[in-house]
Amino acid sequence: MSTAWWLALAGLPVFQHPLPESPGEPALVAIAAGRASLRMPCYELVCPDAEWMAPTRYTALRAPKAPGALPRLRPMRTPLLATRSITSLSAPTSRRDWINSEISNTKIGTSYGFEALRRPGTDLRVQLGTGYRIVPYADYGTAMPGPIARGGFVLSQDLSDRARLDQQVMVETGRRNTYVRQTIGVDVTVAPQWTLRSDLEMRHDSAANNGKGATDTEGSVKLRYSF
Repeated sequence: MSTAWWLALAGLPVFQHPLPESPGEPALVAIAAGRASLRMPCYELVCPDAEWMAPTRYTALRAPKAPGALPRLRPMRTPLLATRSITSLSAPTSRRDWINSEISNTKIGTSYGFEALRRPGTDLRVQLGTGYRIVPYADYGTAMPGPIARGGFVLSQDLSDRARLDQQVMVETGRRNTYVRQTIGVDVTVAPQWTLRSDLEMRHDSAANNGKGATDTEGSVKLRYSF
């Protein structure tokens, strides 16, 4: 499944063929608009990710949506600065590379990631991918629906016995602009149960300021106590 998504989103003709659920349009357009799905039907009483699945006579508890109706989008919430969360770059301990597929109401895509560096005190993970953006600017994305390319890395490094650096960078480029988000955090242990946590976040949008580009910067310093 992951391999098929990777080849399809990379631009091969397979995604131009129609699906049985929507024979009048290419598969990519049908999936992006919510008129077709790649998920297998679920006939259990409780189905994982049921909110993304088309209703069936076994699972539908209310009237189905009108044909061609798009799913209702929930309001986007900006993550807290100190979360340092950009994208899922975690890999199993036994593997140095992985492939992730994503289907949501904001974008669809597939990415390939690998652990470029793993040694005591230092860890570097890199991820590259392609996809299709549905909702502009959602999840720190580009400004226009359409094909996108995404990439990023996560670096964690011990600066000393009491200090640790965490850096995350995410880049997405599309038809109209390129969006870059970078978060740098430093944790310093000042006492056995006290940690001084500082964060600096920078977000750059090449389409802002009438196409000249603009960068927003935000920072915070917190003292945390661990019980």
